[in-house]
Amino acid sequence: MKKRTVFALACMLALFVSGCGGKKADAKSAETTALTESAETTLTAGSGAEIEKQEKGEKPAFQITPFQAVDKEDYGVKIVNYGNVGEDQEYLQLTLQNKSADKSYVFVLKNLEGDGIVLRTSGISETVEPGQEKQVNLIFQKNSTYSLQSFGDLTFRFAIVDSNAKNQKGETDVFHIYPYGENKEVNYVFAPNDSYKQLDDNEIFEAVVTECKQDQFGNENVFFYLRNKTNKRLYINSDKGSVNGETRSTTRYFEVGPGQSLFGFITYQDLTIPEAEIKELQFNLRVQDVDNLVNGPLLDKSYTITP
Repeated sequence: MKKRTVFALACMLALFVSGCGGKKADAKSAETTALTESAETTLTAGSGAEIEKQEKGEKPAFQITPFQAVDKEDYGVKIVNYGNVGEDQEYLQLTLQNKSADKSYVFVLKNLEGDGIVLRTSGISETVEPGQEKQVNLIFQKNSTYSLQSFGDLTFRFAIVDSNAKNQKGETDVFHIYPYGENKEVNYVFAPNDSYKQLDDNEIFEAVVTECKQDQFGNENVFFYLRNKTNKRLYINSDKGSVNGETRSTTRYFEVGPGQSLFGFITYQDLTIPEAEIKELQFNLRVQDVDNLVNGPLLDKSYTITP
C-alpha cells in the first residue's frame, strides 16, 4: 500500500512539475529522465506537503529534476542531478553529449546567471569525442549572501565548438532551469544589511563587501557584490594586494555585462596567518571596457578593508 501511495504521488508530481526545471517533456521523457536514485528522491519527497504550501500561497519547494536541456542533431546537454558537497558547496551534474560520427566538440560554459546576476562557478570547458558522452560536475561555492536555492531563474549560456574548425566562435545555446517552476514569482534581490561594508560607489560600479572568510586550505577570501552601472561590458581584474601590510598575490578576474551584477571574491593564497590575527586586507581593482582594451583602464584603484 505504501509503495502504491509513493508511486501515485510521484505520478501526480511528474505532471505538476512538467514546466519546472526548464523541462519541456512528454510522458515518455518524464520517465526516461529519472536518471539517478537521488534525483528521484528530490522529485517525490514531500510532494503532498509542497502542494499544500502552494495552495496556501507559500513559497514552493526548490527542486532541480533531470531533463534534456539542449537537444540538437549533433550534440546535447542533459541536466542529471543536483546536490551538496559539505556545507559550503553545491553542484549540478551535467552530461555533455556528442551525437556526431566524425566531429569532436568542445563544450564551454560562457556564463551562468541567477536572476540576471552572473554567478561564479568552477566552469566547464570539455572536449567530447564523436559518439561519446562526458559527465561533469559544475561546482558552486556558497556564501552568506546566497546559494543556488536563492534564485528562481538559472540561465546557462554554452558555446559549442567543432574542435577542428578554425576561427569559429561556435554556436551559443541558452537554456533555463526554473527550480521553483517557470511561472512562480521567485526572484533574488540583493539587500545589504548592517554586516556588509560599502567598498565603492562611483559612476562605473557599485561594490559591497559581504563577507571575509578563511577556507579549509588557509586561504583568506573577500566576497563582494558588484553592480555594473554602465552600458559597457566590463573586464575587472585584481593582481596585487597585501595582508597586514605583507604583499600577497590576488590574481582574479571577472567579466560583467551592461547593467548586470555579480558576486565575486578575491583570494589571498598560502597564508600562514591565523584568521583572528588578520587586521587589514588590501587589494586593487582594475576596470576596462572589453570592447576598448587598448584605451587603458577606466579605473585602477586600491582598497583597504578590515575583516
